[in-house]
Amino acid sequence: MFLSSLRGRLAAASAPALVCALLLGGCAIKIQTPVAPPTKATLINDGKDGLLIPLHVERADQDHARLGLPVQLDGKPVYLALDTGTQGVRVLSSALPKSSYPGTGPTTTLNIANGAMVSGPTATLPFSLFDNQPINITAQTVNQVRCQPTAKRCFAQDGFTGEFGWAFSGLLGVGAQASDDACCSAPLPSLPAQLGQRYLVHPNFSQPYLLLSPSTELSNRFTMTPFVRATSGAAQWPGGCVQISDKMNFCAPVVFATGGTEMIRIETDITPNWVDDDEVGKTLTQGNYDVALGVGTWRHRFNGAQVTVVKVPKGGNRIVIGLAALQNIDLLFDFKNNQLGLWAKKDVEDFGL
Repeated sequence: MFLSSLRGRLAAASAPALVCALLLGGCAIKIQTPVAPPTKATLINDGKDGLLIPLHVERADQDHARLGLPVQLDGKPVYLALDTGTQGVRVLSSALPKSSYPGTGPTTTLNIANGAMVSGPTATLPFSLFDNQPINITAQTVNQVRCQPTAKRCFAQDGFTGEFGWAFSGLLGVGAQASDDACCSAPLPSLPAQLGQRYLVHPNFSQPYLLLSPSTELSNRFTMTPFVRATSGAAQWPGGCVQISDKMNFCAPVVFATGGTEMIRIETDITPNWVDDDEVGKTLTQGNYDVALGVGTWRHRFNGAQVTVVKVPKGGNRIVIGLAALQNIDLLFDFKNNQLGLWAKKDVEDFGL
């Protein structure tokens, strides 16, 4: 579903943004706050097979598709981009009903793959889906959106991005915790009646959905692998390996990110011997390759997939599988049993690129 109102916001903002970018190096542009569409939820088999919530498809930076889910924060409907690659709610403070909230922690920063970075303190916010009882979560109230030092002409140079400003008002992170990011509490596992202890994400653009508390009958097709348990007790991404044609074999935590802009993104702190070195934050190479991925006992092939290799700080190695590569893959987050489930419609995908 591509909302006409979004096109209107884009048309109003794109021309001034281009002028500012070319002539002034970026300038302030006022945009409309994204309007959250109505939330719908359906009990499957009278609730025995779970609660299904349709997701919305929107266009964001570079015309990339994103998945959206309306939520309620402190009683106000807010439209967030659903991201399985991060954990916790990160929302523009300007989208919240109150002008300020007491901070519960220091200001933290999240670097986004498109070169943007968002900053702000954490605060306690009442969170709910559809009409369920609100729960208090620790969320990041974003008060600054800007470019990373190594990406001065990124999409955030005017103070907003698709996820933080004109398509959505922030991120709803429903994935495992990253080892370097303990900013926010996981929102879905905290839902009443353990409704979000287990959930399935079907990210295919034709009919994307979130299924809370899927039955065993619906989830037994998944190959399960344990999350890594941090010293804090948080569930973190499991490790895996990729073979990129005859170029490289690389092993690191594997992140399945519906918010990921690249198809397959390799984040490495050591420059591979087949590309030229560059500074941290820079793309080392990008091209189309045959990729074999393994996570636990689950195996998958992406033939002709677009692969981006990026230099990251020491210890920041990751393999990120983005939304474009997840069109035939379903994800099952089972925090009750500390497991990640993976299922593919087909084991080998040919992108023909």
